[in-house]
Amino acid sequence: MLETRQSNIEFLGKDGFQWFIAQVAPDKVWRTKNNQEFHNGYRAKIRILGYHPGENEDEGGISDENLPWAHFLLAPQFGSGNNGTGTSFALQGGEMVVGFFLDGEEAQQPVIIGSFFANYNIDGEKSFKEALAKGTTGFGALKYDDKIKNSHAFSLVEDQKIISTGTIINSNGEQRNDEKKLIKTKQFHQANKTQKISNNAGACEDAKERQSKIAKDLQEFFDKFVKLKKTKEGFVDPVLGRLVDLDEELDKVSQLLSGGFSFLIRGIRKDLYKKINDKIDEKVNFLSPTFLEDSLKAKKLKDGIYCAMENIIKGLQEFIKKFLKELIGKLVNIPLCAAEQFLSGLLAGITEKLQSVLGPILSALSAFLGKVMPSIQSLMTGALSKLNAALKLLECLDEECEESFDFIINVGLDMKQVMNVQSIMDKYSTLNGSGLPNLVDNLAELTFPNAVIGDTVGSPDGSSPLAGLVGGCNVSSKKCFPPRVVIFGGGGVGAAADAVVNEIGEVVGVNMQDFGSGYKEKPFVSIVDDCDNGRGATAEAIMEDDKVINIRIGNGGSNYLAGDGIADTEGFEVIGEVVGIKVHATGAGYQEGDLIESDSGQTLTPVIEDGRILGANGTIDQGLSEIPALSIISDTGVGAQISPITRFVKREVYSDPIVPQAKIITIISCPRFY
Repeated sequence: MLETRQSNIEFLGKDGFQWFIAQVAPDKVWRTKNNQEFHNGYRAKIRILGYHPGENEDEGGISDENLPWAHFLLAPQFGSGNNGTGTSFALQGGEMVVGFFLDGEEAQQPVIIGSFFANYNIDGEKSFKEALAKGTTGFGALKYDDKIKNSHAFSLVEDQKIISTGTIINSNGEQRNDEKKLIKTKQFHQANKTQKISNNAGACEDAKERQSKIAKDLQEFFDKFVKLKKTKEGFVDPVLGRLVDLDEELDKVSQLLSGGFSFLIRGIRKDLYKKINDKIDEKVNFLSPTFLEDSLKAKKLKDGIYCAMENIIKGLQEFIKKFLKELIGKLVNIPLCAAEQFLSGLLAGITEKLQSVLGPILSALSAFLGKVMPSIQSLMTGALSKLNAALKLLECLDEECEESFDFIINVGLDMKQVMNVQSIMDKYSTLNGSGLPNLVDNLAELTFPNAVIGDTVGSPDGSSPLAGLVGGCNVSSKKCFPPRVVIFGGGGVGAAADAVVNEIGEVVGVNMQDFGSGYKEKPFVSIVDDCDNGRGATAEAIMEDDKVINIRIGNGGSNYLAGDGIADTEGFEVIGEVVGIKVHATGAGYQEGDLIESDSGQTLTPVIEDGRILGANGTIDQGLSEIPALSIISDTGVGAQISPITRFVKREVYSDPIVPQAKIITIISCPRFY
C-alpha cells in the first residue's frame, strides 16, 4: 500500500485504530483440538463486515473454512492462563462481535474485544445445518445448535418450545418460550422439590460388608504403595511430590484388620471357656472336701487364659502392621485371591501366637482336670466354619435382602467383593498344620511363595506348603488391558461383554459375549479400568425378557487402552452401528415425517405416539468409531432428548455388506480377574 504518513508507525496505540464488526463462523469450522489448547490460545474464525462478503466461494465470496483466525481478549478477572488460571470463551458460532486489527490497516491480525447479546426479537434465523451446508452464514442470525446437549433441567415444563436465539435461563429458573414469555423450567421445579433419601443396612450386609471392606482396603493399600517411589528419606508420591508417612498408612489398615480379628479371638475365647467349664463341671464336685481349692485353681487358670488372650489382642495391630510392612515392595497386584492368601497367613500367624502363649496354660488345665483341652487350631477352624455357614445362610436369604453396592467417583457402582471362606480355611489349615518352625518369623515368605522378591520368589527353596495352592494367583505383576465391563445385580447370572474402545480412548460400545439369564430387573453395569488409565465411562443394560441383550454407553469417558497395539495379546475385529435410541424425554408435538439425523447425515425413523417420541426404527452409521450426536428434524416437535444405542458384532458374523468407509475396530476379550 502507498505510504500516506510522514512517519512509518506500525503498532497499535501510535497509529490509526482500525476496528470492525464481525460474525463468528459456526464452530464446526474452528473448534478443533489443535486450536483450543494453550499453545495456540483460544481462537475462532470470523466473517468481518466490509472485508468479507456474505457469499460463499461458489457465489464469488469466501467460505467459512477460509476465513481468518481471530484472538479473543478476556476480562482480567478470568485470568490469562498464567499459573494455571484462565477460562475459555463460551461462543458457539453466529455471535456478532466487535474487534480491531492488531496490525492496523494491514488488517491481517484481528482481535475480538467483546460481543453483542443475541436479542430474542431477531427474525429469519438460519439453522447451523443450513449454514454449514452453504459454507457461510451470510451475516444472518443462527438458531441454537440442537446438537449441543443442554441439561434436561433447562427444558421448559409442559414441553413448550423455547425461543431459538438470544435467551438464557435466568436466576429464577425461567426461560423464554416461543411466544417470548418467561416460563419456569424443569430446573426450577427440581430445585424446589424435596426428596427423601434412605439407606437401609439390611440383614445381608454384616459378614459380606466386613469381607468386602477388608479386601478393598488391602487392595487400596498395596495399589497406593506400588505407585510410590522409595528414597533414602522414605516413600515419595511422584505425582504430588510429597513424602508419604508409611507408619501412618500402616496404622490405618492394620487398625481396621485388628478390629475384625479381635472379634474373632474373643469368639474363640468364648468357645474355649464353654468347653473348659463343661470339663470343670465334670471334675469339681460340690460335695468334695477339695471343692473350694479346686474352684480357685480352675479360676486362676481361666484368668490366665483371659489375660493372655487380651495381651495378644492388644498387640494384634502391631503384629498385623509388621506383616504388612514386610510385604511392601513384594506384592504388586492384589486380586481377591491374594487377599484370601493374606488372611489365611494372618490367621496362621495369630494361631501360632495364641498356641505359644496358651499352650502351657492349657497343658496345666489338662493335667488338673484329667481331660484333653481343645487345640487353638481346632477352635479357629470352628470359628471360620461358623462364618462360612453364616455366609451360606445369607446367600439363601438373597430374595429377602436388598443388595447394596459401593460407589466410585468416575467409575460408578462397584459390587461387594465376597471372599471364599472355604479357600481361606484350606490355606490356613495347610499352613498351620505344616509343622514348620518359626512360622511367625517367616510369615510373609511362607504366605506368599508366589511373590517375586528381586529375582527370586517368596519361598525360593519351595519350602512353603502353599506353593502348590496359589500358583494361579498373580501378585507379582499387573498387566494393563482395555477396560472390563462388569455386570452385576438384578438377580440373574451369566451376562458378559467386552468394551469397544476407539483410537482416542473412548468407550463407544460393547460386544456381548453372553446374554445371561434369570434377571428379574435391570442389572448395574460399570466400566472398570484395573490400571486406572481411563475414567468417566458410563453404561446401562438393555433387557429383553430375563436377558441382557446389549449395553448402551451413556458417556464414553477418556484415556482407556484400545485393543490395538497391546503386546502379547490377541484380539478380534468388530464392526459397529447405531441400532436404536434411548429416549430420555419424549417431548411433544412431533408428527409423521419427522426424522432423527446422525452426524453422518443418515437418518432413523422415530416411533411417534400422540406427538411423543417413544423410540426409533432403522440401522445407521455402519462402521462407526465414535458415539454419534443425534438431531431431531422437526418443524413442530419440541423437548425430546435422545441418545444413540450402538451395537458391535464380530466381523466374521456380520451379515450385511460392509461399506468401504466403515471402520473396523480390534478389541480384547479382557480376563476376568478372580
